Amino acid sequence: MTQDSDAAAAHPGQAIPLSASLPNPQMKWVPVQGEEATGVVRRSGVDAASQARLIADAAEILGRGVDPCNPNGSATGLVVGNVQSGKTMSFTTVIGLARDNGFPLVIVIAGTKVNLLNQSHERLEKDLNVNAGEGLPSWKIQKNVQANDAHDEQSIRQAIEAWQNDELEDDERPTLIVTVLKQRQRLESLTMLLRKLDLKRVPVLVVDDEADQASLNTRAQQGGESPTYTKLRELRDALPCHTYLQYTATPQAPLLINIADVLSPDFPKVLEPGADYVGGQEFFAPGSPYIRNIPPQEFAQGNDPPESMLEALRVFFVGLAGSLIRDGLRRSMLIHPSRLRADHRQFVQWVTEAKSAWLTVLNLKEADPDRIELVADFRASYDHLATTDAHLPSFEDVLGKMPRALRQTTIIEFNTNGRPRTPEITWRNSEGWILVGGQAVDRGFTVDRLTVTYMPRSVGVGNADTVQQRARFFGYKRKYLGICRIWLEADTRSAFEGYVEHENLMRRELKLMETTPGGLNKWRRRFVLDSSLQPCRRSVVSDSFFRGTRAGGWTQQKGALISEELRAKNADLLEAFAQAFSFSEDTQTYLSTEDSQRHFVAREVPITAVIDMLSEYRLEDPRDTAHFTGMLVTLGEALRRNADTAVAVYRMRPNASGSRRTVSEFGNLEKGFQQGPTRLAGGGRNYPGDSAFAMDDRPTIQLHRFDLSYTDRGPIEAAAVPLLAIHIPPHLAKEWLVQLQAGQEVQD
Repeated sequence: MTQDSDAAAAHPGQAIPLSASLPNPQMKWVPVQGEEATGVVRRSGVDAASQARLIADAAEILGRGVDPCNPNGSATGLVVGNVQSGKTMSFTTVIGLARDNGFPLVIVIAGTKVNLLNQSHERLEKDLNVNAGEGLPSWKIQKNVQANDAHDEQSIRQAIEAWQNDELEDDERPTLIVTVLKQRQRLESLTMLLRKLDLKRVPVLVVDDEADQASLNTRAQQGGESPTYTKLRELRDALPCHTYLQYTATPQAPLLINIADVLSPDFPKVLEPGADYVGGQEFFAPGSPYIRNIPPQEFAQGNDPPESMLEALRVFFVGLAGSLIRDGLRRSMLIHPSRLRADHRQFVQWVTEAKSAWLTVLNLKEADPDRIELVADFRASYDHLATTDAHLPSFEDVLGKMPRALRQTTIIEFNTNGRPRTPEITWRNSEGWILVGGQAVDRGFTVDRLTVTYMPRSVGVGNADTVQQRARFFGYKRKYLGICRIWLEADTRSAFEGYVEHENLMRRELKLMETTPGGLNKWRRRFVLDSSLQPCRRSVVSDSFFRGTRAGGWTQQKGALISEELRAKNADLLEAFAQAFSFSEDTQTYLSTEDSQRHFVAREVPITAVIDMLSEYRLEDPRDTAHFTGMLVTLGEALRRNADTAVAVYRMRPNASGSRRTVSEFGNLEKGFQQGPTRLAGGGRNYPGDSAFAMDDRPTIQLHRFDLSYTDRGPIEAAAVPLLAIHIPPHLAKEWLVQLQAGQEVQD
């Protein structure tokens, strides 16, 4: 984010004071774009527009944290990307910008496994060009520093002292990057080393990659602390001036922990993927050609390989052979059966045997029946891929390249399997890769040029964030999307389809919070989420949440005897709302001469007016707050789908006086609707009940006023109290989740 040249020249490599026009009004300072951030985005290989977006996002993220010109306190940011969408490039750009603006120390907490730590460490070395040039470097990078290592301590001291020495130029001041495993002993060692130093005015950037994994307190419900969480808290305590950035594609857990938690984020930033990114919107759109079903009965057939797996293998090899002809690029396949190594070994055996058998059969004479049958199977796979890739080479050419594709594919059991750690992969060593693994490929790990995924794995306990992190098949694949395929069991496919809607709403909500004063501390947590899924593991969530079903139906306000001030404000709000529209008596649902059973309706009220009214309507009962927030989520989704959606609004018995309802000792409404059917005193047609006054094709809101008392004949405690009831027809209903956090000042 470039600023005017005079200011930059006057204070090179440092933050510019706040200006009148900020990219985000919630920023505390405006970072200067210097050589390091510019170099990161130029080396990324993306187009100019994407480079500009990377810099702008990085500046906004860093500018929400501590100001290096006036380092004081801490800030916690939640940076949300999509799975495999470039989060690493984002935080690498932020790191480059941090050096441009005077941060001497950067800590990257990079994964819970050694292979993920190594992957991140090597990626940083490459993207920051750490080892380039002669003379003093711009960067130093160390892995898993030790508290008792004099060299490690000296490296950090030198980095800090260089930035405090006014005699040095910026290019003579290296920034030190420390990468550390997200593991309690490693974090403790780093913290012990930092405590030896005077860091009072030293700005530090901390990046927690995959922040929803392992970082959070898994003993929150028991009132205790899990070991890794404790070590992260202690690490932050050792840094008086720091910005802590939580990077993740699945932010449910960081959002649902209590706002008083040290890891609860202050502000969000939603990253938008580039044009070549392919995610849930494409893969799980209705009628998607990229998703194939795994029949559930296949795995009940003994030790024979499932036919769907063999089909997936053939599709992979056809795509690989076509790629070798078209662009010479390697391709990968992922088989993700479970966490059990025995299952991994079984699939490796099946794949190895199939590959060997197919090579043998392809070497037979063309007239051989086995070869004819195999060629027909490959032809079917080719025809299937051709429906989405119009530029596949001819089948004859693909078949001719098939022996090479088979021979040059490496099959690897991707787990520890008795080894100290998961094996490292040098991707360039083979033209094709087939990885069989479980937990090692659940999150964080990038499968190079993945085209085919076979996942005979259920949703398990149903944590939405865990399910989504298995989507290693998302990524920048637009150029070869036509040969991508995913095989899933029905429940897993359904979970992914439901997650797409959940993720879209969550990202929209977080996007709004980017510029909202108070940020996430005031945001009422609300999601659309299929009832078969939990948002995250419950162990990290101390505040309970409420859920609504897809069935729709009525939601009535239960907390009736609220404070007099709120009652008056709600009454004025509803009266002003009703006065804006024309109402006529509903004689179609029921015709009556009794004022207590005559209701007036406005059938074409814009949904935006209803949402605005509900956003200002105030409630005191937590259950009401949760359920009416869920209604706002549902109405918001209806508006997004169709801006012309109308709502039917009823003024219930507006001409009747003295309609009474009893409340419990806690002020809760015991009987809301007038029930039906009831017989009129003079005979005639039964009254169908209040619930009959609703429309099937649109939402309905009923505006009630009741006198409230504790008993049927007791004194009136409050007169003409406004109350609401909302009906959602099934075709508009959403399965929502709302959490009300203890101590939270709510921002609707």
